[in-house]
Amino acid sequence: MSPTLEDIIKKSEELPALPKVVHKALALIDDPDSTLESISSLISRDPVLTFRVLKLANSAYYGYSRKIATVQEAVLILGLAAVKNLLLTVSVYKIMNKKVAGYILEKGELWKHSMVSALIARQLAQRFSCCDPEKAFMAALTHDIGKIVMNHYIAPQLKEVIAVSERERIPFQKAEEMILGFNHAQVGGGIARQWNLPEELVEAIQFHHEPLSAQINPKLTAITHVADVTCMSMGVGLGGDGLLYPIEEQALQLLQLAPADIENLIAEVVDSIQENEEMLMVN
Repeated sequence: MSPTLEDIIKKSEELPALPKVVHKALALIDDPDSTLESISSLISRDPVLTFRVLKLANSAYYGYSRKIATVQEAVLILGLAAVKNLLLTVSVYKIMNKKVAGYILEKGELWKHSMVSALIARQLAQRFSCCDPEKAFMAALTHDIGKIVMNHYIAPQLKEVIAVSERERIPFQKAEEMILGFNHAQVGGGIARQWNLPEELVEAIQFHHEPLSAQINPKLTAITHVADVTCMSMGVGLGGDGLLYPIEEQALQLLQLAPADIENLIAEVVDSIQENEEMLMVN
């Protein structure tokens, strides 16, 4: 008997949990009564998080001429939204930076696709004021988390999915639906809900291939979709998907984007990838 969508989402409980210090820090950041001092103090107890926060604050991306030496100063410079994304990024990296054979992705390729998609989404949001840049970053960073679980638990069925996608020349998620009855985006949405991510992020992950289905925050879902397809058009982390995903025209219209905007964005992102890869631990 083939596993159901609910079976696969339940299996995702076996994914590595977010570290306790990350959970506590995220809770503090979301607590309106918490202070900058309490958040910084908690982060400072973890050497890895301290290193990452200081590294980001001192990166060329933020452009400070002097060195930032304390976590509290770094948090003040970065802002709580960026710190929250960094904490989640450190955790998600450990889950996604691996070989995903079921999607024909070598180690690091899924992470790189996710990271570059996140950079594209953030840049789109900043440049065109489509939605909150940090929410756009996190939605795009985690949009393919469902692939990790599906690769781990239903690898044999994914071989058939690959064969159908190649034979019929259809997008991978359509082949998943034909063979399994569900797709990796739906699994990803279920995982995001288990992680207690906001519903607008759950929606963006679940519908990143069907942006017109979004109702909570259609622009966030549209920007996640556009970032994903744009990243694929750059040849980053194609895997078994190839170039079979077109951008939904209505998603571009919702964001008030023209094809020329995407072309210009690609040039900008290509110029900044090397710097941001170092910043986000891809090496």
